[in-house]
Amino acid sequence: MNTEVTPANGTSQNTTLTHSDIWFKDGNIVLIAGSFAFKVHSGQLERHSEFFAGMFDVPQPSEQDMIDGCLYVEMLDSPDDLYHFLSALYDGLYFSFPRPLHFARLAAVSRLSTKYIVPHLLQQCLERLKLDWPSTLGGWDAREDEALSPKGSYSPRQFTPHPVLVIDLAIELGLNDILPSAFYDLARYGPSKIMYGTPGIRSILVSPNQDPRFVCLSNQLLVRTLQGRELGQQFLINFLASHLETRQPSPGCWYRSSSDPGKPHLCVQGFHQMYIDIYRCIGGVAIGRDADPLFTLSQGMERLKRPDKIEGERVRALMCGPCKVEFLSDCAKGRETAWELIPEWFGLVEEPKEGDEYDD
Repeated sequence: MNTEVTPANGTSQNTTLTHSDIWFKDGNIVLIAGSFAFKVHSGQLERHSEFFAGMFDVPQPSEQDMIDGCLYVEMLDSPDDLYHFLSALYDGLYFSFPRPLHFARLAAVSRLSTKYIVPHLLQQCLERLKLDWPSTLGGWDAREDEALSPKGSYSPRQFTPHPVLVIDLAIELGLNDILPSAFYDLARYGPSKIMYGTPGIRSILVSPNQDPRFVCLSNQLLVRTLQGRELGQQFLINFLASHLETRQPSPGCWYRSSSDPGKPHLCVQGFHQMYIDIYRCIGGVAIGRDADPLFTLSQGMERLKRPDKIEGERVRALMCGPCKVEFLSDCAKGRETAWELIPEWFGLVEEPKEGDEYDD
């Protein structure tokens, strides 16, 4: 319910205030953000927030301006942020599917629970952010698996918000642990989509009928993202050159002694075909996942784990067991190396300061 309330006793509020549905009849404090007022309970704020507990401990003048019979505090927060924050304090914080629809709440509560020192809400927000933007390869793989439908279609934006929004929030709040996976996720878009940005967060109080403005990266962050994208693709090219282009059969290869010198070696043929398939991914044949070395290497591994293909009545093995095992190991190590390099690709590794390095 939205009604209008007018400050009494000559307050500094010269404009009419609209109160939202966070307006408790038995509340004893009014918080004002912009032109919106929220009547809440000082005890609820003190119970959860160190900031408010300290503020209410300060002795107050005997005569003060009132709104609806209550003292009021003018906040410097956006009305939408304050609405989401107070809702979480009273009703709890939940993120149902699809989670991107709730990013406005997550961002607002992260922001204000940091500002007003509300540990339990901040912890909930950080746990959700770290699940969606993990700092481990295992966490990333679990996130990617979640975005796959039973039929195999990939829909990450049903599970996580656009990475540009996350990067903005992470930089604002200093959440450096989630930046590498957010930049990596963004870099998998084509360059034009990266530059285009994404619609921002829709207002629910101030301008609910207006489309949100587009949010784009700054020039510095855009350059960093595109450079990281190129470095990821270059990593995959280097991997191909080192592990497939001139790869020789394993010492334990089943076909090493039985191969006809006049015919191409079966496992070498398999290496060559794998090289071509992976290189096509780098060139953009796999639309939407062409700048994703982690996915490309995992696809190569999955292909080797499939049963050998049957052509007519003859089984054609891509490569023998020992050669498969050896190459699978190289791919797994390659994915681990790629994950460790992501912060470096996107310029997230601080240069050592003078005096930080020393000789043993």
